[in-house]
Amino acid sequence: MKAVEWQNVFNEHDKHSITGDVRIVKDMEVPQLSTVKNIWIYLPPGYENSDRRYPVLYMHDAQNVFDQATSTSEEWGVDESLEKLCAEDDSYQAIVVAIDHGDDERSNEYNVYHNPKHQFGGKGEQYIAFLKDTLKPWIDSEFRTLTGPEHTMIGGSSFGAYISLYAGINYPHIFGKVMAFSLMVWQDHHSLRKLIRIGEHSPLQKVFINIGDSEDKSRRGSKLLLKDAEKIAEAFAESGFPDDRLRFDIVKDGRHHESTWRKEFPDAFKWLITP
Repeated sequence: MKAVEWQNVFNEHDKHSITGDVRIVKDMEVPQLSTVKNIWIYLPPGYENSDRRYPVLYMHDAQNVFDQATSTSEEWGVDESLEKLCAEDDSYQAIVVAIDHGDDERSNEYNVYHNPKHQFGGKGEQYIAFLKDTLKPWIDSEFRTLTGPEHTMIGGSSFGAYISLYAGINYPHIFGKVMAFSLMVWQDHHSLRKLIRIGEHSPLQKVFINIGDSEDKSRRGSKLLLKDAEKIAEAFAESGFPDDRLRFDIVKDGRHHESTWRKEFPDAFKWLITP
């Protein structure tokens, strides 16, 4: 199993929008889900010419993280954002490990609880088990990483935000920092809120949550989604989670779309990675 330069994976290089040193592991075995996934790895500028160790951000929906050609809508532009941030301040250097979503299995893998009405979910624990038991140990063995929870971030959007927050709440000794864009919790019957209220979150370092005020096509739907996210933030407060370790942003005119997440990513990343 080897991570190779993205140019060795894709043809017609001019159609791709990947920036910087991005490598891909093709078809990594995911024994917990009986499938394979591509793993994308962004390495910060100067990685090859130093002996420095770096924090790691694990992200979901890899097809949309770095490349317009593989995106189902638009790319997040995480590679471009980090190249710019690193040029400004090398304290923002980090490795980003992005995991392909499972296409038709995405909603199943990014949700822990089965939603009987909509008939999805139930594979989230297995997906997280892959991240913590298979992928992270491999990344830590192959790359110069800072391995502790204070240096290990996990993030995504929508259901990817949900599974990130679930991972941080339940495995804070591994994933110490969480980035949750456009957090969706309508599907889990308040289970995540209950876990936050009763959990012991002291190992959890930082939690970033945002929600747009225009997430849904309807005004009523947007208000409901906003209220759901507010209740999650309130649950953290009720649990005694320190105010300075939780950030909850309402994005004016923010949509449930990569264009919004791309715009908000740099500021969220800077806040999260700062000790």
